[in-house]
Formats: sequence, C-alpha cells, structure tokens
Amino acid sequence: MSLKQSVTLVLMALVLSACASTSNEERARAARVRVLNNPDAVRGCEVLGSVTDDDIQDLQKKAARLGGDVALVTMQSERAGGVGGAFRYSTYTTAEVYRCEGVGR
Repeated sequence: MSLKQSVTLVLMALVLSACASTSNEERARAARVRVLNNPDAVRGCEVLGSVTDDDIQDLQKKAARLGGDVALVTMQSERAGGVGGAFRYSTYTTAEVYRCEGVGR
C-alpha cells in the first residue's frame, strides 16, 4: 500500500469516527431536553426559537441544536398522509425552545 493510500485511509477513519461521536453526543444532548406543556415551568428562561416535528425524539434533537434544554409544547396537529397506498395519521408537535439551565431563576 502506498503512502498516499495509507493517508487516505487514516483520514477516512478519522472522519467516520468524528461523525459517530457527534451522533452519540447529539443523542445525549437531545435526551436532556425536557418536553413540557406547563408555561409556568419556563418563567425566567431564555427563549431560543421554535421547532416542529412528528417524532418527539427528533423534536428534542432540534431543540438541542438550538441550545435548548426545554421544549414547551404550544400546538399539536394531526395530518393525514399516505405512501404507496398506506394511509396514516401523523401527529405534529410544535414547541417553543428555551434554555433554563444556568439562567438566573
């Protein structure tokens, strides 16, 4: 194996391992996002934005990417859809994202 091939393999391994660790880190941050429906729980917290998804874990990931630790559910709606003849309803959740940890409350 040439030096160029060896360097390429090492670089590819580093890139792949970096992607895997980021994914694990992202999952850990998302798991710490609390999904709540009580507006009193976010008094004094910093509002960061809003997110929408049909999967709560994906909603938590989006909230974590914004830097939040709380997702306050503001709306849920059902949407009908289908693919390949399969018909199903999906519940979409919209939430305001807050950072409460570390905020002087």
